[in-house]
Amino acid sequence: MIKYKNEDLYAIAQLLSGNGSIDLPKSIKINETDLYECCYDMKLDTIILDENDYGVDVFTEFLNQLAEDDKFVSFLEYYFDRYIDNHAIDLADAGYNIFQLKYNVLIALNSLWSITNQEFGIDNSKISLKFVDFKEYDKMGEGGFCTVYQCPTDISRVYKVLNTVEKADASSVHRFKREFEIMNRQNDSGYTLRVFDYNQKALIYSIERADISLEDFIKNTKLSEIEKDNIVIRCAECMRYLHNKGVIHRDFHPGNILRACSGLWMITDFGLAKEISIKYSHQTTTTHAVGRAWFTDPTQLFSLKDGTYKTDMFSLGRTIDYIINGNMTGMPHKYSSVVYKATAPDLNNRYENINEMYEDLITICGRPAYESPEEIVQKLLEQFRRNQLLDEVQLISLLNNDEDGTLMWNIVIEFGNIICTLFIKIIDISFEVALREIKKVSSTMRANFPKWNDYDAAANWAISIIVNRKNKNDEINVEAARIIEYVASSVNRFKIKSESNKLKNDSTIDGHIRAQLMYYDGY
Repeated sequence: MIKYKNEDLYAIAQLLSGNGSIDLPKSIKINETDLYECCYDMKLDTIILDENDYGVDVFTEFLNQLAEDDKFVSFLEYYFDRYIDNHAIDLADAGYNIFQLKYNVLIALNSLWSITNQEFGIDNSKISLKFVDFKEYDKMGEGGFCTVYQCPTDISRVYKVLNTVEKADASSVHRFKREFEIMNRQNDSGYTLRVFDYNQKALIYSIERADISLEDFIKNTKLSEIEKDNIVIRCAECMRYLHNKGVIHRDFHPGNILRACSGLWMITDFGLAKEISIKYSHQTTTTHAVGRAWFTDPTQLFSLKDGTYKTDMFSLGRTIDYIINGNMTGMPHKYSSVVYKATAPDLNNRYENINEMYEDLITICGRPAYESPEEIVQKLLEQFRRNQLLDEVQLISLLNNDEDGTLMWNIVIEFGNIICTLFIKIIDISFEVALREIKKVSSTMRANFPKWNDYDAAANWAISIIVNRKNKNDEINVEAARIIEYVASSVNRFKIKSESNKLKNDSTIDGHIRAQLMYYDGY
């Protein structure tokens, strides 16, 4: 006799009567007449049907008797392979796919069968009650490496199970165990989901349940600016904790950031992580699953061994883009200056460590909404007088929030050539931002009628850019040459004509850039 629960059979009686979780076609809903036909076909006793007024309770009592007589599975087989098949033509004419219909009914049955480690299956058109470690209905998610199942006895946990194919691979087994060990060491951190009960033989462990991924949360929720700020800072705090513990995640993206039952966003999925203080005998150096490509640093995309703190921060930068924009467009926003530096093509131009990146995020998060360009420049001047330093990330952030479009012009006028070195750093971090700003300087200069000294300041700044980037033939140097040419010819500034001649005669400067400049006789 099979093990069963009365409430399960009641729910199944409702399902097959057409009152369950799926909308059954009328032709395969079971009524009293159908049960009598079933009894005739299967040679079953009809006494329960004969002695009672038919209803779902009688249907349930009928199923109970079948279970007691160990004929319940045979009844299900009759329903699937004879009853539904007998209506196959009608179902097809009504637009149903009979195979999909059977699968949907099977899934619904298994969802109602609460006995642990048991589920119904179809094999070669034969229904059977299978004994399984984990029920298919309890599956929450599946990847190429692991599958996650609900825990039927503890709603606060889920099971993570190494996939069958991977269990035969020694490196995958090692990676699975390493993931558990790394996470287990952080169990009390408050930044990672907690893990428990590693089973060396079955290759299973349990993990603290989460209710949603950051990726799905952003897709389905309209976030306020304050909520976005809080999530950005929380993600940075999580990475700061890991890096300060010597852990590189190497697969950081919104799908691996989950909201725990506490309401806090936590990091999970450390299958690609490494602790730089520990050498492993089975090192993962390449993989087809190195995180989602848009969030993964190109230097790490084809070789995990190249994953470093800096490549992790690249992923954090892209995650911040996703949080603020709600997509992967990379559109500019208040934190773009930090993202540009975290994702700069040249690793030498990136943040050295997560603490630097975190401090810049905190500074931007707490900045007032609006200051005039003049006010901003005065603050920068005061800062420069105190320590003779200006910060490129701070400046990019200010430029990205420049509502008037004249901030860079004001900075150039006030700082002159001093700003050139910093501007070249901005070029290295984000060419697009630098090009945008030099074009703004050019258009502001042409649209207004500044003082003579202001023209000179802009031209001298442009001259310094070319001198410091002699061998470059790109849009920024072309735009710098156009500023010089405009001030020399249209504004007729004698000193700039003389400087233009020097550039024109300098063979170390790219020829295409020199071709943008005129030679002025007598200067």
